[in-house]
Amino acid sequence: MTSTTLRRPLARAVQILLAGAFLGLAAGCATTEPVPPPPPAPIAAVPTWTIDAHSVALVPGVYQVAYSQRAQRLYVASAVGRPPVRESRLLKIDPATMRIEAAITPPLQAGRQDGQVQAIYGIAVDDAHGQVWTTNTRSGSVAVYRQSDLALVKQFPDEVTPHSRDVLIDAAHDRAYVSSPASNVIHVFDTATLQAVPGITLSGAGEMPKPMSLALDAARQRLYAVSLNTAEVFAIDTATGRQVARYAVPGAVGASGIAVDSQAQRIYVASQKSGDVIVLDARDGRALWRVATGDGALNVAFDPLHRLAYVANRGAGTITVLDDMGVIQAQGASGSAPNHIAVDPQGTAWTLIKTKGRDDPNGDRLLRIEAHAK
Repeated sequence: MTSTTLRRPLARAVQILLAGAFLGLAAGCATTEPVPPPPPAPIAAVPTWTIDAHSVALVPGVYQVAYSQRAQRLYVASAVGRPPVRESRLLKIDPATMRIEAAITPPLQAGRQDGQVQAIYGIAVDDAHGQVWTTNTRSGSVAVYRQSDLALVKQFPDEVTPHSRDVLIDAAHDRAYVSSPASNVIHVFDTATLQAVPGITLSGAGEMPKPMSLALDAARQRLYAVSLNTAEVFAIDTATGRQVARYAVPGAVGASGIAVDSQAQRIYVASQKSGDVIVLDARDGRALWRVATGDGALNVAFDPLHRLAYVANRGAGTITVLDDMGVIQAQGASGSAPNHIAVDPQGTAWTLIKTKGRDDPNGDRLLRIEAHAK
């Protein structure tokens, strides 16, 4: 394990090394008229948070991570290379020690003779039923595993969700939502019966949207999806399963990550090509501010306990930490390619760092980030 403890305040323009190099050294609709870009977020003279971070090496090909409050364990999805994908694992990790407790390889993909497995990319936990939901992007499938021993509970048919990407659990309605950037549909599954139910077709202003990441405001029964190609956010009423709003995200290019702050009713959108986070008012879609975070801003996660947003800038190889006013509190080198972030109820941000190549010593790592008020 590599580790670093940082106790000094962080200037906005200064990159910090987190984790031994953070490594030592992933109802209505908005108007269709052009929307002016949001103003930049305010800049703090002295940040009010310090950051501790620690990292450990994992298996090759890490993609997404999820935390289970029920099991008090982390679950990690990994897959290596292009088809035929023969190397993929589902990991169960003790967050206290950051050590792998169990690992399984998914089953072979039926109907193929080249050894491809049902490789795992997206992941979410269903604590109500003690299960882990995963997406099998290469086969357009979804699979459910048991949290306790990682036993396969159900493998759905291939192409049930073309190019399945993210999966999100709504425990209150026994629903699993799966995004598919190959279509304009959010695919829906019943988590109690493990059956597919009618999906939700997204209606955009122009070309067909391609939904990427998903975020849930459980208190207000709202599911949010962000579209890669159309720079739009879609709001879905989880009680009815219907789209109730569509918001333009002005200035966003390659929008892919989304998070929601239920308390303040704000939506955070991370965009890869514009390298920023744009914050919207969830009530009316009004763009509040834009924060330039770094090249390849792929994903964003919000911590409601400390009221901080964590941004994975995959191209820049950095993590940006914002407060709830959009002020940068820390920006640090994460190593290689940060891909995905999950925040647990204690406010710890768990980040997966992908490798940039076979001989990259700074990738395929799990990074634990903890914030402390100054």
